[in-house]
Amino acid sequence: MAETHVVGTVAPTTPLYLQIPPGYDAVPPHLREFQGAKQFWDYKGLTLDLPKILLNIAVPPLVFSYVISMLSYKAHYRFPAFVYLFAAVGLLPAVFAHQMVKRAIRRGQSTRFPKLSVGLLLAAFGLGFVLGEVNYWYYNHPFFFLEGLKTYSNIDPTGMSGQRLMDAGKIYFNERTRLGTDLAMSFTSTWDTYCVAPITTAEGLPSQGSILAKYDIWAVGVNCCKSGVPSFYCDDGNPHTRAGLRQVGDEQRVFYRLAVQQAEAAYNIEAPHPIFFFWVQDPIQKEREFFTAGFTFWLTVNMSHCVLNFFAVLAFLLMFHRPPNVDGLPGH
Repeated sequence: MAETHVVGTVAPTTPLYLQIPPGYDAVPPHLREFQGAKQFWDYKGLTLDLPKILLNIAVPPLVFSYVISMLSYKAHYRFPAFVYLFAAVGLLPAVFAHQMVKRAIRRGQSTRFPKLSVGLLLAAFGLGFVLGEVNYWYYNHPFFFLEGLKTYSNIDPTGMSGQRLMDAGKIYFNERTRLGTDLAMSFTSTWDTYCVAPITTAEGLPSQGSILAKYDIWAVGVNCCKSGVPSFYCDDGNPHTRAGLRQVGDEQRVFYRLAVQQAEAAYNIEAPHPIFFFWVQDPIQKEREFFTAGFTFWLTVNMSHCVLNFFAVLAFLLMFHRPPNVDGLPGH
């Protein structure tokens, strides 16, 4: 007996009632990080979240610039006890980014961009702190310190005690002044030779048959004399130089004192209160060189950090920020 097959037909106008499973149109968990993001696809299929990219490019350099500026300039000189509290404000963006990481974890979202922000912001703060300290102590602190000292003119070094010039930053000596290279001395450390020579007149030169009771004012320099031989060529080469700019570095001053002590022993002279100066023609210009060097350093490291931060974000995008392999997504 042949089997009978019944084929049902539905009229074109008959409505179909289909029940869609719950959550059918929900975004899968592994794609939630792309939900709502303004993104585009390049030829490799990279997903780029433009607001987050721009924030990571712009904010860390701003943090770096704020911290290094706070530590480099006059706020550090005027408020040495509080400047580090002011600089610590630069940590707030990193704290905020860390909160974004915790929120992303609670919501089950990707933490890649928030973690990148934390890393870049902490790196910006740390680099700004270290380089700000370097810039301040090597360049700007000497400038601000010298700027606050007094200027003396027409000084006769033969009758001047070092105690009377303790607040001197710039000194213009009289026309009779010269360097006492006859009494020059050096002290050699592991790497450098520290050179000293008294600032005096013809009355204080042994070659002129005269020695003063004391020599308290000394010209100094590094690696500009011969060890073991009375020599000193630490000046600017101008025979008309008659001025000095105060030496303010604590580390070098220790070695200059040792060189003076050796001169006292070698030449049987006395220097009870030695003070040290760089022998220059224009002490004001020399003083400004500290500020110029500090500004150049500040500008260079700011530009360098911007470039490095940009390439760090770019490297992150190229290496890590790829959408998962899902059928149907562009670029796969």
